Amino acid sequence: MDFFNEWLEALRILVQENIWIAPLVGLLLPFLEAIFPTLPLAIIISFNLSVFGSAFGLVNGTILTIILSIIGSFVGMFLIFILIRLTFANYFIKKVRKYKYGTTFLNAVEGKSKWFVLALMSNPFMPSSILNYGLALTKVSIKKYILLTTVSRMIIILFMVFLGSIFNLQDNLLNVVWMMTAYFIILGIWVLYLRSRRNKKGSFFEDNE
Repeated sequence: MDFFNEWLEALRILVQENIWIAPLVGLLLPFLEAIFPTLPLAIIISFNLSVFGSAFGLVNGTILTIILSIIGSFVGMFLIFILIRLTFANYFIKKVRKYKYGTTFLNAVEGKSKWFVLALMSNPFMPSSILNYGLALTKVSIKKYILLTTVSRMIIILFMVFLGSIFNLQDNLLNVVWMMTAYFIILGIWVLYLRSRRNKKGSFFEDNE
């Protein structure tokens, strides 16, 4: 983590000296997080928010952070999803289905209910890249994948921007504890809402394809 923070600080200086690369950095960092599960999305969003806020002002910086982070994260996830599905997905599906929990996960994702998958994908404290690898092994349709991924990326990044600006994670990593507490309170309320909507006709969360 120390190396990562040092790297971000060097990147911050580079962006300040070459402001034209700021949008590229804003896209690249969430893109990399979608590929490598060890990169902390909360720190990346906080970094983007800080850099864009300093360069373009609070309002414009926040808007740019949200838009570029969503695009970068989605493109990274979709690229990996397609590559896995077109290459060795069938091989790993056979391996995963040998285990009880693997089969349970695949069946849940491929089922008719969207809310369960969306709840998993919208958790900012679960490595999105690992979930994405798992989704690539399922038979979920491209349309459903794009919809779920786009919505979940929007939820996570809006959440990160809001709480990241409050708790200032990049300067004090211990604030992630308070951020997690706030997240799980909101998540509990949100999941209860999803469950109440799942049986209503025409709802996005209705149990049908």
